[in-house]
Amino acid sequence: MKRSPFALSLVAALFLGAAPAPAQVMGDPDVIQSFLQTYGLQVSRDTDKSGDPRLSSRIEGTNFKVYFYGCQKGVCDSIQFSAGFDLTKPMSAWKINEWNRKKRFGKAYLDDEGDPYIEYDVNLDFDGCGGRNFDDTIDLWRVVLSEFKDFIDW
Repeated sequence: MKRSPFALSLVAALFLGAAPAPAQVMGDPDVIQSFLQTYGLQVSRDTDKSGDPRLSSRIEGTNFKVYFYGCQKGVCDSIQFSAGFDLTKPMSAWKINEWNRKKRFGKAYLDDEGDPYIEYDVNLDFDGCGGRNFDDTIDLWRVVLSEFKDFIDW
C-alpha cells in the first residue's frame, strides 16, 4: 500500500515534533488565579499570616477570599473559598446549624461576634480538579454564596 507524503509527514509531526503543551499544575496559585480571571473575576493576591498565598475577589457583588493549604515549593494541595458577613444583629447558632444540616456544599459557622461565614473546600491534590472542572467549581461557589446570602437575609 502506497502512503502519501502528506500522511507520512503528519505521522512524523505527531510522533517527533508535536510535544504536548506544558501541563498546568492545579495547586499552583498562578493557575488558580488565572482560572478565576478566565471566569471573569478580578483578582488580587497577597499572603496570609502563615505566608501562604491568598487571593481576593468579588462575585455578584460579594467579596471573598481563596486560601491555600498544604503548600510546598509553590504548589498547594487544597484551597478554601471563604466569605464573611458583618450583620447588625448576631445570628444564632441554631440558625447557622440549620444551613449545615440542610446544605451539602459550603460549611457555615459564626465568628466570636455572631457574624456568619461560609467556606467551600476544594482538594487539588493528585490533579483531582482539571480546568473545566474548576470552572464548575467556581460556578458552584457562586451558587453557594448566593444561596447563603439569601439564607442570612443579606
